[in-house]
Amino acid sequence: MITTRSLAPRRRPLWVVAALTVLSLGIYLPIWLGLSWVELRRETKDETMQPLGHALSLFVPGYGYYQVYRHFALIDRLLAKVGAPRRVDALSATIGVVLWSFTWLHYSSEPLFILLDALQLAAATAVVAYGQRALNDYWLARPGDAVAERLLETDWFAMVTN
Repeated sequence: MITTRSLAPRRRPLWVVAALTVLSLGIYLPIWLGLSWVELRRETKDETMQPLGHALSLFVPGYGYYQVYRHFALIDRLLAKVGAPRRVDALSATIGVVLWSFTWLHYSSEPLFILLDALQLAAATAVVAYGQRALNDYWLARPGDAVAERLLETDWFAMVTN
């Protein structure tokens, strides 16, 4: 289960997280939040962080937006702590998730809904890529062991089966 397994940090290529988001029609966004929360929990040594609950909170109106803000604010604090040149804006990420959540359940062949679907997918992809880029920057800038950029077999499996 995502809440009990310790995942090693890894720099994910941005094209992979973007492809997973697009191929999953945006559902990779909460998955990414949970997976990255596992890495952040281990990095901060904060056992009160619950990755599964964090990911699922995205489906609770209002509260999910707070969790996304909290997620990106933590990444920004970590970037500031290591003196990384690039930072993230938690409010921008939260606005992206608001756009995603308002549109991701509206699938129809009507032209308006096709436009909304495209907006939802663009918002989810932008949020995940924005967050992953920031995490990649953090993994490069932090002291300690180098964190390799790598793909897992599950990444390939998810992309091929979609």
